[in-house]
Amino acid sequence: MRVTVAQSSAAVLALAASGVAAATACNADNCLRAMRASQVPGRLEDSRAFCSSFTAASASASAAAMPTFVAEGCQPNQVGDTNFRVSSACACIAAATATSSASVSATASATASASPTAACAAVSAAWASQVAAAPSATPTVAAKVAYACLNSVPVAKEAALKFIDELAPYLEWQSDTDWKKDPPASYFYPGYDMWAELASVRAGVVADKYKSEYAWQADMYLRVFGPAHDGHLYLYSDVLTNGLEWARPFALVSVSEDGMATPEIKVYEDVMSSPETASTLTKINGKDAVAYLEDAIFAVSGNQDKDSAYNSLFYEKAFAASKGTGYFKQGGRTRFVYPGETTTFGFANGTERELANSALVKGNWTGVVDGASFFKKFAPNADPAVAAPAPATPSTPAPGAATPTGVPGYPKPVIVSSDAVVSGYFLDQPGFEDVAVLSMLSFSPASPVEFQTVVQEFFDKAVAAGKKKLVVDVQVNGGGYIFQGYDTFRQIFPDIEQEGTGHWRYSPGFEAVSKVFSKNCEGYDPYTAPDELIQQCEGVYNWGYDYDRDNKNFTSFKDKFPPAEFKNDKYTELIQWNFDNPLDTVNSTYGIGYDITGYGARKNFTRPFGGPENIVVLFDGYCASTCTLFSQFMKHDAGVQFIAMGGRPSVQGPIQGVGGVKGSQSYSFSNVYTYTQLAKKHTTDAALVKELDRFTTYPISRASNAGVNVKNEILRQNWDDGTPAQFVAEYADCRLFWKADMHKDITNLWTAAAVAAFKGGKCAFGAIDHSAKKAATRSESESERPAMFSKPRFTLPTHNKAPVPLRVPVAQSVVRRQAAEEKAPADKSWVFMANQHMVADN
Repeated sequence: MRVTVAQSSAAVLALAASGVAAATACNADNCLRAMRASQVPGRLEDSRAFCSSFTAASASASAAAMPTFVAEGCQPNQVGDTNFRVSSACACIAAATATSSASVSATASATASASPTAACAAVSAAWASQVAAAPSATPTVAAKVAYACLNSVPVAKEAALKFIDELAPYLEWQSDTDWKKDPPASYFYPGYDMWAELASVRAGVVADKYKSEYAWQADMYLRVFGPAHDGHLYLYSDVLTNGLEWARPFALVSVSEDGMATPEIKVYEDVMSSPETASTLTKINGKDAVAYLEDAIFAVSGNQDKDSAYNSLFYEKAFAASKGTGYFKQGGRTRFVYPGETTTFGFANGTERELANSALVKGNWTGVVDGASFFKKFAPNADPAVAAPAPATPSTPAPGAATPTGVPGYPKPVIVSSDAVVSGYFLDQPGFEDVAVLSMLSFSPASPVEFQTVVQEFFDKAVAAGKKKLVVDVQVNGGGYIFQGYDTFRQIFPDIEQEGTGHWRYSPGFEAVSKVFSKNCEGYDPYTAPDELIQQCEGVYNWGYDYDRDNKNFTSFKDKFPPAEFKNDKYTELIQWNFDNPLDTVNSTYGIGYDITGYGARKNFTRPFGGPENIVVLFDGYCASTCTLFSQFMKHDAGVQFIAMGGRPSVQGPIQGVGGVKGSQSYSFSNVYTYTQLAKKHTTDAALVKELDRFTTYPISRASNAGVNVKNEILRQNWDDGTPAQFVAEYADCRLFWKADMHKDITNLWTAAAVAAFKGGKCAFGAIDHSAKKAATRSESESERPAMFSKPRFTLPTHNKAPVPLRVPVAQSVVRRQAAEEKAPADKSWVFMANQHMVADN
């Protein structure tokens, strides 16, 4: 049976036909999609019956009186409350019932065939109408209409060439371009030459290959940044990302019958409403479903691992905690890749459904009537004759002081941070009374100090309650504050000294900044130094700032910046953070705002859960950036074992748990600009000034966000060959698959992890094996790891009555948040961040 767009997606087509959506009419809210057009026999009739009674009750039904799958599927969100969402979805069903297939198809075809000029006007009119009707909702239009609008934006050739040319100096800061060009044979993706691809796009602009501004920007996105598979390397250019992004009608789930059998792909709404009867999705757009999904995500994923990229397409409870449903439906980097006018779904029971895709309308569309006015509105800094504004610190409002109520979709926590980023739980199922769960959705809290305190208090409560085992859940953790990852590891293993070595690419810009700052920092005294000298000296560019790979001070500029050479490229020597430096730690103006556990005032801690055999880390593959550092310490330094969920059905074996970018520090373009201009200000060396003059604000002004990975993490095993951890596969000990009940109740997932880790339970592949005791710490052998250092470079008072100057502000940091507490530091993301950037993710 084939269900057409007209029969199943009147909600979406109504937008294309009229360009409007009233608040009480169908507005393409998909919360009841599983009811509206399910492949399950009789579901549509049941849905119509429910909506008839709901409408008759004038939308006065309470959530408690609704069927469970309705109340769960239409929980309050940014669109509106439950009644609003159900009313809207029922209006969609009514529209599908009342409108004939012929008439809806005819209307949609007429709208879609409108001229490109009319397309932008139609999107603008739809935006105005929907915003007036529901100001808090995100307006949507049919994907084909939005695509026609984008392709009507004329090419600004001179501006395009300026953009590409002035982009190049920033990309030189990317730490691993030669490794991306020539990766190890074991790497998951083929190599690509970023510079050759950028040159090819430029040549296409010169030759007038591209018919629209959108076309060349989309091509650059797919060819220059997509193949990098690097969550720290990104550029979201203005026309591509400022006004529109794409969405599909369905969310998907990966479901295994028993957690061991090969998982199948199903529609999320169907599994939530009737898991027993939900049919398996076998084809998408006429192609094998798994193959289609792989092609879609592998083109642009920020994950270095294919199984992790594949997982990111699907709904899971951890995604839902941040109101996400997986990247197939919406979010991540795929949101800027046009999915086509419709998506066709083929099911194992013979049903085929073709549904319209949509575009989310962003920003203010006032005055947009055609492609030229779109360009003026959404690329306001493109005119090379207009000076681009200098980067400025964005004004992000401080988070409110609302009392935390828990993580959405999770059970009641023992403790939770005010931003719900970190939380703790006790399993209460029989046989698991000794198991605690620490959930860390991110290392990017509103308050780093609060994050540290929540982890410490949870461990205290767990020990007091007699908990002996710990499941550390880092699903969807894309990283954040670097020191947060270090501290959390040391709270679990306070006696084990972690090893976090890395290096920076010795690019021309990096070299120039290092020469300026290191020279200016000769004789540096932090007690008497003025603000701008502190800014220069308290960073990697000063040869005396950090430690070498053996946790010792460098002795000279040449000792740190030889430079080292790998693959015909230049790098610094291996470096490590110096946690004895109070300006980086306890000082709340320049540092994170607290001592790292194991250092300073936090040396006398004991292990809350004993050895590594009592701990397991649970992954969905998304773990990136700072999360990879935390995981590296847990695995390599403490011997903790890992469980990885999901992965591609075709892979019959273990998969990686850490699948996100493994680079250990990221910069936004604005971070790079800030340092280069500070160096330029403080040197008279003509050669250095010439290099630093290459950095302009133009690429920054043409992007909603842009960044690079500036520091490679280098594992001990690769100290000699320089291979970044990004290109080293490390497989989890145990692989499990999601069952349907895990998508409804995350405690079922935690229990399954505890069974595998602590009860001798089976894994789909691999096993948690405690029979052969793993090394508890690398520092047990002093010949392998140096003894813990105890002397700080210098002593600096934590509290100083004199005013302390602030660092140079920068714009568009990867994550910019203001601290929630008085003791929390000001934003340090430009210094202390490693966060996989996925564009608001979901």
